[in-house]
Amino acid sequence: MSYPTLSRNLFEKGKVFTLSNLLSFLRLLGAFYLYRVTVQRQLWLTLTVTLILVISDYADGYFARKLKQVSEMGKVLDPLADKFCVALGIIALYQHYGLPLWITALIIGRDVLIILGSLLLLTRLPHVTPSAMPGKIAVVILSLLFLSYILEIGALQTPLQILTLVMLAASAAHYAYKFWKKFAREKVTEGKT
Repeated sequence: MSYPTLSRNLFEKGKVFTLSNLLSFLRLLGAFYLYRVTVQRQLWLTLTVTLILVISDYADGYFARKLKQVSEMGKVLDPLADKFCVALGIIALYQHYGLPLWITALIIGRDVLIILGSLLLLTRLPHVTPSAMPGKIAVVILSLLFLSYILEIGALQTPLQILTLVMLAASAAHYAYKFWKKFAREKVTEGKT
């Protein structure tokens, strides 16, 4: 069953051009700048941009709730910006800082699967599902992994890789369960109509 109201929900009046959505959009653009300064090995600029991106990630959610601007658009933009920041940061680490290919592929592969699953849900459900806590924790751990490579703190890299794997597995399992539950509920609903 398809829900034609979703596109209207994404662009609901008064909830598209909000402070929180602007912060998410700027974070999405900032991901490309993060990649650029990271591959150029501009340490302080990379750290500054990373800090700004992390703060903006928390600020957009805070302002959305505080200003009552939680929107379907924000539920799409925020995790998409997170995925771009993670993907471009991880690719830069792989290309220029020695992050192993296997962990690069796992991180990006997981995010691609989440995006594909989310797109599938977008075509079938009337509302966007918000980000989950395991995914948010995974982003924090990925940020620490990123910093351990940028700052060349070798002693932290292997433990953070292991922690990253654990969190990726936990968040992947959580998202898989969440997607399965949504589809199972939809099948039950379709069976009753």
